[in-house]
Amino acid sequence: MMYDFMPVSFADFPGKIAATVFVSGCNFKCPYCHNSYLIQIREGIRSEKEFFDYLKKRANLIEGVCITGGEPTLWKGLKDFIKNIKDLNFSVKLDTNGSRPQVLEDLLDEGLLDYIAMDIKAPIEKYGIFLKTKKDIDNIQKSVEIVKNSNIDYEFRTTVNDKLLTLEDFEALADWISPAKRYVLQRYKYAEGVLDKEKSEIQDCDISFLKKIKEKLNGNFGEILIRE
Repeated sequence: MMYDFMPVSFADFPGKIAATVFVSGCNFKCPYCHNSYLIQIREGIRSEKEFFDYLKKRANLIEGVCITGGEPTLWKGLKDFIKNIKDLNFSVKLDTNGSRPQVLEDLLDEGLLDYIAMDIKAPIEKYGIFLKTKKDIDNIQKSVEIVKNSNIDYEFRTTVNDKLLTLEDFEALADWISPAKRYVLQRYKYAEGVLDKEKSEIQDCDISFLKKIKEKLNGNFGEILIRE
């Protein structure tokens, strides 16, 4: 369910001023998760009514809505929620781990999404670090193809933590998902609420490692971006 929202973001929806909605509930166990309080389904601290009232008042400023989590595709109310956003003529960006390809297909078939950001956690062989059930691996592979063939704007993105993934891992990852339009390297930054401090460690990832990855993978993607 919707847990909270950030009224204005200039970073969450590329090219648009957006409001960002946080959905609770997640089926992954990413060690570096900084929204770990949203892994469990939580009662919202703000209501959907409050959110839609806000959108209506700020239609002159807000251009789109980014829906993130947690994992939004687990929420049974997601489709109706997006329909209500689209009825107000806002663009919608969905952040997803790709574990529910049938939900992605349904939303795309109905023209309810304008941008997808799909997290690619690791090469297939290392996905066990992040999954609660390995049955999701097939679904993730299906989602990669759905996103690449979606005919809407998209990005694949990976949180870069050099304690968890090596340069060779990123080469294997690129072999799997390329060619693709856009690949984003997100620098791991320690936050007090990370899920597993022991695995993720409390040191921020060295930015030079992200630059090495970008240099190594040039040619695999339309563009590679580094987000600090």
